[in-house]
Amino acid sequence: MAQRTTCLCDGKYIGIESIFTVINGEQINIPDKVEELREKSRHNQLLCPCGCGAHLILVAGERNLREQHFRLKDGELGKDCRFVTEGKESVDSKIVLKCWLDDKLKDENIESRVPIATVDETDRKYEFTLLSRNKAIAVSYSYDCANLSDEKFNVLEGNSQNIKIIYVVDECNGGINAQYPESRMKIQKRQGYCLYLSIEGSDYYKAKLRATFFDQNIAGLWQEISFASGLISSFEIDEQGDILYAGQPLKNLLDIAKGKFDFEKECARYRREREKLEREEEQRKIQEEIAKRQEDWKKEKQRLREEAKRVKAEQAEKQRMEIAKNEQEMRKKAVAGDFENQETQIRDASGARWVKCEFCGKIGVDKEFSSYGGAGKINLGTCYDCARNNPDVHKKMKFPTETKKIVYDPMICPDCGGRLKEKKGRYGVFIGCDNYPECTYTRQIKKK
Repeated sequence: MAQRTTCLCDGKYIGIESIFTVINGEQINIPDKVEELREKSRHNQLLCPCGCGAHLILVAGERNLREQHFRLKDGELGKDCRFVTEGKESVDSKIVLKCWLDDKLKDENIESRVPIATVDETDRKYEFTLLSRNKAIAVSYSYDCANLSDEKFNVLEGNSQNIKIIYVVDECNGGINAQYPESRMKIQKRQGYCLYLSIEGSDYYKAKLRATFFDQNIAGLWQEISFASGLISSFEIDEQGDILYAGQPLKNLLDIAKGKFDFEKECARYRREREKLEREEEQRKIQEEIAKRQEDWKKEKQRLREEAKRVKAEQAEKQRMEIAKNEQEMRKKAVAGDFENQETQIRDASGARWVKCEFCGKIGVDKEFSSYGGAGKINLGTCYDCARNNPDVHKKMKFPTETKKIVYDPMICPDCGGRLKEKKGRYGVFIGCDNYPECTYTRQIKKK
């Protein structure tokens, strides 16, 4: 491209924005400036800004302010030209800012692209985008926040010589994703706030300016808070370089906005604490209700348990009484039975066997007898009381004196004297007492 947005003249950089101004509310070229640059181009005094030595001419006209630029003279191109094309948005923004300073400062000698330092061996330089030496006010504009380094700020401020610097960035760098806005916080720490420029081409009267600051909300997330926004032409600059909006210094509007933000944050913190307390109170009530229900259920379980115990006891007592009544009736029937008959067992309707003690005459079911039955004594036996205490039992029993052999009936329980019989359990067939569960005697059956 043969077009340039900057030229080098008399050792100084001159941006195309330097020919723009605002007079009586109209954005126009500065006639004297345009003529001066044209005269210098005739004498080959306008050079390529990269230092290659190529000569430039000014292309300017009142009918097309947006397309004004510097152009290489026909047939010229430096052998070592290192010119880097500048983006149109950046150029248009500088034109708008130049018109703004002209409009507000009323200084006819505002300089553009004033270099103040060169870093190391490179051509990278730091500069004031616009500078009013008469008012000691400078503007530093950056299209990309990535260019905002601590080194740049230190160089600008170290060479400002008490010049008030206004930092402006393009609107494309606005917004936030709740993370720490590092590059813009560098501006905020120096200026107190950030200024975002939004343009529509190079039209000064359509450009907008927005003032914001960054702070953390109640959740610890970063927020961008706008406190002044409008056409850039509505923002004034006083003699001290302070910016005013709607007649109020931005510093004052910033304090009000910060106070409001802090108040809202405190209100949010209060609401959060209140909601926390309400949640805790609600949780406490829920826990109390749960505890009450558990206690009620515990009491109800205890009541049901006692009720079941009572009912069981009543049923057991009723059953016992019924059994006792049944036994009494059976006993009456058994008493009336023919115990002299030793041919047929005496049994009641339930199948229980009844026996008469041949010593005391007691009549009862077989489990009340230590022994019963036998040849000629099917319905006779010996009750437990007589087996233990009645001497007649021992007198009647005749043991041979000539031998010590004890006659042992393997089907008599050695623990209670009851009858033993085969039973089937989980582990197979075994010998068990017929008086179970009162007697728990058992014996395994020996395998043949």
